[in-house]
Amino acid sequence: MNSLDEILKLLLSFDGISRKFVLPSIIDRLRLESFNGNSPHSLGEDSAAILTTSDEYVLLTTDAIVEHLCLNSPQAAGFNVVLANMMDIYAAGGTPTSFAVALSYSDPAIGEALLDGLINGSQTFKVPIVRGHTNPSSSSTYVVGSATGTVRKESLLTAGGARSGDLLVLLFDTDGHRGASYHLGWDSVTGRSSEDVVHRLSVMNELADAQILMAAKDVSVAGVIGTAGMMLEYSGCGGTLSLDALDSSKPAEIPLEDWIRMFISLGFLVATSEENLPEVKRVSNSHGLTTAMIGHVDDSKSFKLKLGDDERVLFDFTKGGVLTPRNLNT
Repeated sequence: MNSLDEILKLLLSFDGISRKFVLPSIIDRLRLESFNGNSPHSLGEDSAAILTTSDEYVLLTTDAIVEHLCLNSPQAAGFNVVLANMMDIYAAGGTPTSFAVALSYSDPAIGEALLDGLINGSQTFKVPIVRGHTNPSSSSTYVVGSATGTVRKESLLTAGGARSGDLLVLLFDTDGHRGASYHLGWDSVTGRSSEDVVHRLSVMNELADAQILMAAKDVSVAGVIGTAGMMLEYSGCGGTLSLDALDSSKPAEIPLEDWIRMFISLGFLVATSEENLPEVKRVSNSHGLTTAMIGHVDDSKSFKLKLGDDERVLFDFTKGGVLTPRNLNT
């Protein structure tokens, strides 16, 4: 697939992105109708940052796993719900402190496999499971997790801090493989020790403390394109992402049309200045991660993709909310 028009069509029909289209209206209603729903650093962020009287924020995040994966790969579902929450905490520059889970199933074997995955995730990411709710006789099967963490107030990383002139940089582990339970997943965790996994994730703690990033998000099931679109829109900016840069830096065995839609475990998209890029690379390399400069931020309020000499607008943010709500902190 080498036509930019074909790639745009693929992305716009990709469930990882299209499911986000409902978020602006849902979040706007929550902000307007719930108690103190317009709190800063909350709805729209990967992790909500809850103000305290100490020198730290308490971070809070929630993620769920689709029922299909719970039914067909329940152990992977249990593990991945921990992974997804951990990525959100680290994306904010934080350190996880606890995990809670809600389980629903009717098949005891599925319930046991979900628990196996949750326990494996708890051990891998060194986070205690402190609370839960279980329905073992439900007509639906799901696993939902929530995590807490902490981050020093001066080190908080936001998803909406990118500014015109910043570079978009992908941090990821090239040592991995296609996910066994999810075709559009890049797995850099399986087979790794807990120490290695946490060492890679803690790259975000060091970068946050160095205060050299303007914005950060983990690369979720929306893939790197969807993640970039959410960051740019939430930042009130526009930008251009180079598919050629993604193609040249991706794992050789993964075709570009898959890589642009992949969930990348241990993968983060950050916005930083050209001046700080060498230090971002140095820190990332010291944590076993590769850096790829894949785009830049501008003030156009449109998200463009470039392939060779061709350029197309994927999202025009001037026409109303697309993927994320308005950032209250800008």
